[in-house]
Amino acid sequence: MRVVGKFITEKSIAGIALALGYFDSVHLGHCSLISECTSSEYSPAVFTFRNNPDLLFSGNNKQCFTYSERVSIFERLGVELVISSDFNVRIMNMSGYDFLSMIYDNNNIKLIVIGSDYCCGHNAEYKTADIIKFFSERGVNVIVKDLIQNDGMKIASRNIRSMLADGKISEVNRLLPFPFQINGTVTKGRSVGGSIVGYPTANIAYPVDKIELKAGVYKTNIDINGRSYIALTNVGAHPTFDDYVFNIESFVIDYDGDLYGQDISVQFIEYLRGIIKFDNATQLHAQITADFERVMQVK
Repeated sequence: MRVVGKFITEKSIAGIALALGYFDSVHLGHCSLISECTSSEYSPAVFTFRNNPDLLFSGNNKQCFTYSERVSIFERLGVELVISSDFNVRIMNMSGYDFLSMIYDNNNIKLIVIGSDYCCGHNAEYKTADIIKFFSERGVNVIVKDLIQNDGMKIASRNIRSMLADGKISEVNRLLPFPFQINGTVTKGRSVGGSIVGYPTANIAYPVDKIELKAGVYKTNIDINGRSYIALTNVGAHPTFDDYVFNIESFVIDYDGDLYGQDISVQFIEYLRGIIKFDNATQLHAQITADFERVMQVK
């Protein structure tokens, strides 16, 4: 897969089928757009913003998936080209016509795929009819996909963000093509996993631009070097050790080796319980053992 980290790119020889959107959560509705691209005769491509457009309106840059996480998901979905841009003042003030012209003039577009609620340009001036007119005048077909619903409501990233804040992982996962994930590089922790608690641990920093998942303990699967391991993951602080840094600490089952410096993907399966302050490491070890017995029962 090729990733173009700038708004304007060279015009490729091969024609592309391009899905337009922000794709914050890459939910099943987004996947339906991407599927139209991957099933076409053209090279499947996606345009996305690297940051949250709300940053310029409300100062909020939190995302369901970071840009790098979205890129990895796009690749798993069969996308061959990712075109991206920061959402900045220039883009915010650009007309719908100019925005689409920038994309069209610099890419060999043969097919455009959008959701029925997609709009673009300053103050969202370009709606579906305008987008169809723009591309049809240039000989480009446009597919407009109906919104996919769940329980009578359209699947929306804002609802997924709310569910994540409530720890409703199993509900979120029903709306995604793959389990909700957080990617990161394993860093040095407090060295209490193997030496005190008795289980090897993998610590990663919580991405600053990612929606804050409800603090607690989760059943997770961790991808390490292409292999998946069952794990128990603590999201949040570690009050037993008077450590109140909000991060991600995973106790990994059946892993033997040094994880420091490795890139891993933590995939969340089920919320188990809140964070508890124990009197000592022995009590914590007993609770983790009980949690492991439970996670082995969670499918």
